[in-house]
Amino acid sequence: MKAVLAFISLLSLAACATVESPGRAQQLVGNWRYADQIQSCHYSFKTDGSFTGEVKLRKKLISKFRGRWSVRGETLLYNYVNDTLGRIPAGATDRDQLLEITKDSFVIQAANGERRRYVRIP
Repeated sequence: MKAVLAFISLLSLAACATVESPGRAQQLVGNWRYADQIQSCHYSFKTDGSFTGEVKLRKKLISKFRGRWSVRGETLLYNYVNDTLGRIPAGATDRDQLLEITKDSFVIQAANGERRRYVRIP
């Protein structure tokens, strides 16, 4: 019986480690923009778990996409459904480490190591 209880406890802990973070996810709902001298990115995260966005490089639109998003622990996950400009294949996934979230901004560390601050836009 102790072995069964220990097994159930381990399963519960593992489940907790992978559950979505609804509080952090709720903070990200809305429209966000990142820009530097070369590129700009816009994301719109919806409460239903969908997102849309676009990327401009030197003010030229290079990607316009939509997909599903979620937060697991400290990670922002993206699953791309479509890119109207064909740059991102359907089914592609991405993940960014969430370093900071406030009411008006959030900071991610992308897979390539770059840190970006997105600001809330109306």
